[in-house]
Amino acid sequence: MASAPITENCVDTNSTSTAENQTMHQIRQFDLKVVRDAFVDCIQPDQNLLLHEYVRAYDELCVFVSSLGAIFDWAIKDLTHKLVILREHQRLDPINYHSIQSMIAHEVKTDRVKTKDTALTLPSGKPLPNGSRTLLRLHRALAFISSFLSQMRLASDNESSAAIAWNAYSSTLGHFHSWPVRHTIHAAIKLTVPDRGTLIDKLLNKRNPNEIETISIDIVKSCNLIESKTQELFEKHHLTRLP
Repeated sequence: MASAPITENCVDTNSTSTAENQTMHQIRQFDLKVVRDAFVDCIQPDQNLLLHEYVRAYDELCVFVSSLGAIFDWAIKDLTHKLVILREHQRLDPINYHSIQSMIAHEVKTDRVKTKDTALTLPSGKPLPNGSRTLLRLHRALAFISSFLSQMRLASDNESSAAIAWNAYSSTLGHFHSWPVRHTIHAAIKLTVPDRGTLIDKLLNKRNPNEIETISIDIVKSCNLIESKTQELFEKHHLTRLP
């Protein structure tokens, strides 16, 4: 749902951690409540945004996208690689990478934001990209998630989920993609996004249908707050166009 049109970047498919996590996404059962709980728990009383909860929410969304079929494997690889990057930063430096605020402050202070890669390496041996650049790609996708869920929740039963997905994409992620990329994604959405009934069933995954209303509202509310706070940070430090 949320992840198919995330970025234009290449994926480190040689990373063992990426491959292992992708396999786990394929065999796990998706639970929308896990996404809700992670996004809600991400927001602390002091408005700090916990990075590990942000990653946990996206990790569960990967499980959902995996359930849509092999056509979305490229998106899972891309998302999983970004989550591996953020987890590696947390493992190496749990204090500075405790929250989104502390991560950005640290990378600005140490000038890590000035280059794509750090002097550190991933388990694959390749350079470890900086966290702020990685987060920016996930941050842009968060607007798509929020918009898509909002429109799905309010749509009538006979509305096309593909049309909803395209509208959400066009108003969010589409702004950052070239025309050829937008054209390709448009075709992919029309051909691969299941009908609304099937998509709702996958979102619920045996949960009570009445739950999707409450859970979706909580997710959208949390996503909007996280997105707003994160956007403020990127703008404050002039990081909205990191290459």
